[in-house]
Amino acid sequence: MKKFKNIFRVIIATICLAYLARFFYQNKDTIKVVFTLDAKLLTVILILQPVFYLLQSWRFRVVMQKCANIKLPFWPWLKIYILARFLNTVFSQAGNVYRSLKLKRDYGVSHTKYIGGHTSMAWLDLLMNLSMALIVVLFVRPDFTIGRFTAWKLLATLIPAIAAAPPLVEIFIRKLSFRNKKLLWVHQRLHEVVTTTANNLKSPGYLLKIFLIGTLLFIRTCIVFYIFFLCFGVKVDLPTLAVFYAMFKLSSFVTITPGNIGIQELVWGILSESMGIGMAQGVLVSALIRVVGTCFIFILGTTCGGLDLVRHRKEYTSSKEVS
Repeated sequence: MKKFKNIFRVIIATICLAYLARFFYQNKDTIKVVFTLDAKLLTVILILQPVFYLLQSWRFRVVMQKCANIKLPFWPWLKIYILARFLNTVFSQAGNVYRSLKLKRDYGVSHTKYIGGHTSMAWLDLLMNLSMALIVVLFVRPDFTIGRFTAWKLLATLIPAIAAAPPLVEIFIRKLSFRNKKLLWVHQRLHEVVTTTANNLKSPGYLLKIFLIGTLLFIRTCIVFYIFFLCFGVKVDLPTLAVFYAMFKLSSFVTITPGNIGIQELVWGILSESMGIGMAQGVLVSALIRVVGTCFIFILGTTCGGLDLVRHRKEYTSSKEVS
């Protein structure tokens, strides 16, 4: 089954990349802008990259401390976070396994609590970014459209559906019952994850902290996206940036090819075209974001000892420890 899944991923990635190659072959003039990138703009982007990792790791730390009811020292946690991102770049999901095992070994955090924290953060992050995009569009440009869709109506439809997901899943899981031991174990773990996520919503102080850090991340990312588009000679307004960021987060929930390579670029191109920016610009921005992010995390990961982890990765994929 796994073999067929990998073959399917390769086929999809090949189709997407072949389509993009054909597009740029037919529109050769659009790719010339790559050779005129402003070094100053790229420098600003690189300066803002560490800000992302600091804010993202800080928020994840807040979530994990709440879910596991422990104290995590910031700098050791930051190193774990960076190494996990590095491993995820090299081997799909290896970083998540490493982070979970490291937290269990060093701080006694169970795998279920880690999964609960990770799920909770991803859900809150998506919900918050969609909400911020909605607020920006309503206040700045209510008539903003994505193709034939009015942006604020599309966002207003997505937000309640995503917000209702944890409580609905909790109700559904609570009604299930199994006799098979393995299925019962899975059911109990799922119940813990959903319950953890739902219970965290009852803490105003926790939600406020998550909201403030998320706001800083939103502002930082909109600035970086603006500079990325500017690199290709396109000035993008705030509603467009906010919607791009929200859609970027939404698409990251579904991983079809490794790192969604090919798919992310195609989606960005279609989204960019539907907003009147141009497909080529969207594809090129997506590709540049991927290159900059990958290079930066490789440098950070290598500096923190990532290559040694890659050589000894079997220690972090032991079936005994993750079961």
